Amino acid sequence: MRERSWGLGLAVAFGTVLFAACGGGSGVTGTAGAGAAGSAGAAGSAGATGSAGATGSAGASSSSAGATGSAGATGSAGAISGSAGATGSAGATGSAGAAGAVAGATGSAGASSDGGLANAVPSDGCGQAPTQALSTYVKYMEMVTGVSTKASPRNYYVWLPAGYDPHRAYPTVFVGPGCGSNGTQGIQIQVASTTNAIVIGLDPSTNVDPEGRQCFDSQSDPNPEIPYVEQTVAKVEAQFCVDKSRLFIEGFSSGSWLSYLMGCVDGGPGGLFKAEGNASGEDQGWTGTKDSFTCKGPTPWMAGHNNPDPNNAYPGGRDHMIKMNGCTMPPVTMPFTQPAMVKPPNAGVTISCVQYQGCAVPTIFCTTTGLGHDPQESTGISTYGMWAFWMSLP
Repeated sequence: MRERSWGLGLAVAFGTVLFAACGGGSGVTGTAGAGAAGSAGAAGSAGATGSAGATGSAGASSSSAGATGSAGATGSAGAISGSAGATGSAGATGSAGAAGAVAGATGSAGASSDGGLANAVPSDGCGQAPTQALSTYVKYMEMVTGVSTKASPRNYYVWLPAGYDPHRAYPTVFVGPGCGSNGTQGIQIQVASTTNAIVIGLDPSTNVDPEGRQCFDSQSDPNPEIPYVEQTVAKVEAQFCVDKSRLFIEGFSSGSWLSYLMGCVDGGPGGLFKAEGNASGEDQGWTGTKDSFTCKGPTPWMAGHNNPDPNNAYPGGRDHMIKMNGCTMPPVTMPFTQPAMVKPPNAGVTISCVQYQGCAVPTIFCTTTGLGHDPQESTGISTYGMWAFWMSLP
C-alpha cells in the first residue's frame, strides 16, 4: 500500500478547527468555513436558495454574480452550505453557513448547482418533497432480506434538518446508539452539523444480538447487521436527497461496534462510507493481529475513548485502524481546544489527541480520563470534532 503523510501540524481546535490533510484542498487558516483563501466558490457562492449555476447567479433575488463571485441580495455564503470555495468572495456578510465554526476545512462550498458541497453526488431521492416533519426523528420499519426471518424486521429513524431542500444533496450521518437504546438516542451529531446534514438513527435489535440483548451484533458471520445497514442506506437514498459521496457512520459503545464493522466492510475506496467515527467502543472482529471480516481498505477515522473504560476495553479498535490504514510512524500530539458551545467536563477530566503518521488516510485518536464509559459528547469529540474532521476530507 502506498503511504501518505497527512501533515505533522494537524490540529484539533474545535472552536476554529484545522485539519490540514496532505494532498491539497485544506484551508491554511481553517477559519469559519474559509478555503485556501477564505473565499466562496469560483462561480459565486449560493444565496438563500443555494443555487449557483455556471453563470454565477445566486440567491432568491437572482442577482448575478460577476467575475468577483459575489452572492445575491442575501449576501450569505450559502446559508446552508457550511463552507467556502476556492477563489470567489464570500458575499456581503462573508458568513460561512450555519455551521461555519466547524466547516470549510477543505475549502469546498456552494459550488454545486444544488447549493450543497462541491462535487456532491445526488441520490435518486433528490427532487422528492419531504413527507415527514423536519428537525425531529421519524421512525421507519423495513424487512431486511438475506437474513433469518427472526432478524428481518428492523427499524431506523430519519432526522431531516430545518430548511431541508429536496434539491440539495446533503451529507448523511448514520449513528448507532449503545445497548438498550433506540435510534433516536445515539450521539446527537446534529448539534454540530445543524442544517447541513441528514441524520439516520440505526436501531439495535434483540433479534440479532447473540445474547438476546438490545445491542448490535458485530461478531457473527454471516452478519445480520451488514445487510441491515446497506439496505437502510439504499432506502434513505431513494427517498431523500443524499450526497452519496459523503456518507459517514459513527456510534457509541454497541453502536461503535457497528461503526467499526461497517468501516471495515463498507468503508474506504469504493465503499459506502467515506469515513467513520467511534466513541468508547471495540472492534469485535479484531483478533489482535487481523480482522475476522474482510476490509475494503483504508478508511479515514477519528475516535474518542476514555482510559480506563469499564465496558469496552481501552483502546478498543485503535490497533486495527492503525493496521488497516497503513500507518507506519509514531503519532504526533495534536492541540485540543474544547468548543465554547460545549459545557466543560467535570474537574479531573483530561483530553489528549494524537494523529498517526505514515497513514494512507487521516487517523486520529483522542484519549480522555475521568469519564468512564462515555459517548464523548461532553467533550465535543464525537460531535463538533468528528463533524469538522469529516468536512475537512477531500
